[in-house]
Amino acid sequence: MASTTGGGLIVDILIAEGVEKVFGIPDGTYLGLLNALEAHGIDLVTPRHETTAVHMAGAYARLTGRLGVAIASNGPGVANALPGVVVEQAEGNRVLLVTSSRRTGITAPDRGGAYQYFDQTATIRPAAKWSETAREMDRIPALARAALRASYTGRPGVVHLDVPENLMNGKTRSVPVLAPGQYRTTSSRTPDAAVVSTIADMMSEAELPVIHAGGGVIHAQAHDHLASVSEALYAPVTTSWSGRGVRTISAGLADHRDRVDHQGSSLSRRRSGPRFTAGRNGLVGQGTVLVE
Repeated sequence: MASTTGGGLIVDILIAEGVEKVFGIPDGTYLGLLNALEAHGIDLVTPRHETTAVHMAGAYARLTGRLGVAIASNGPGVANALPGVVVEQAEGNRVLLVTSSRRTGITAPDRGGAYQYFDQTATIRPAAKWSETAREMDRIPALARAALRASYTGRPGVVHLDVPENLMNGKTRSVPVLAPGQYRTTSSRTPDAAVVSTIADMMSEAELPVIHAGGGVIHAQAHDHLASVSEALYAPVTTSWSGRGVRTISAGLADHRDRVDHQGSSLSRRRSGPRFTAGRNGLVGQGTVLVE
């Protein structure tokens, strides 16, 4: 088998996942990763701050429907990334954060006092969807796959893999790379037809339907489907914070609250009915169906 590095093992999996861009600041603690990115033509987009790198990865995930990847170096670099982790997790954006940490000889076990070191995994874990450290070279591929499996299970969020610098840059042998479908789901779950039918009936029978769209529309790249339903029902669209951008501002029924708060709006031309009133998620009307 050909020779590679711990960082190269990660890049092999990123290639299988179709990753084309990584966001982060270069550092010597993950040269093995950076060299492999360059060798395989994966672009490294370099911001001025690690928080920005995580936000860029989150924005990339939202815009493309693909995995966003960010990197941060041990100690201060990882600390700088923390605000980005918190926000992108809360926003529900699919981000893989790969970090370096001090070499295993001084951190496993942690004896205290190591330069630019803290327990990065324990710090990130409460704020992320998944966070683990690879303590042995052989564990890097399995843990990278576990991170991606968690990323594609349930609601999107931030997953974090931490690799000590001596493993990230250390030499090892290449290993066979599994296809994504061998370790995670690669297709969307099909909703229950009866449930879809019930929801469709509720929406079509609602006197003043409003669609409250969430971030799932963006991650599913279902913008056109949302537009079709909105136009068919003549239903205005409001959004959650993570759903912003599901419809263009120029769209006639796109998230303008002033379009649904008075009877003189375009909504009143569809069918007459009660005025809209304040609700938990914004302005709603009698008989309104909120779909997120």
